[in-house]
Amino acid sequence: MSQPSITSLIAAAIQKADSSYFNEDYTKQAKAVLAALEKAGYTVMRKDLPDDTWQKAADRMKTGRLRPDEHVKNVFETVLKVANG
Repeated sequence: MSQPSITSLIAAAIQKADSSYFNEDYTKQAKAVLAALEKAGYTVMRKDLPDDTWQKAADRMKTGRLRPDEHVKNVFETVLKVANG
């Protein structure tokens, strides 16, 4: 079974969050979108992270001999953790 597109996830979350036709609650819709993305395994983060994020990630990095794929995965996971608090 294929995973729904991000666009479909967002549309479904908005539709489910707020069915009113007037006075929509955009904050409620935004929270529903973020929750749906999180549930589907996605996260949202800035493309241009603050400089201190990189230092914090470097401080938490594994050291030693890692295969290139393990190193890249470790960098990615560590930066996500630091950036998302």
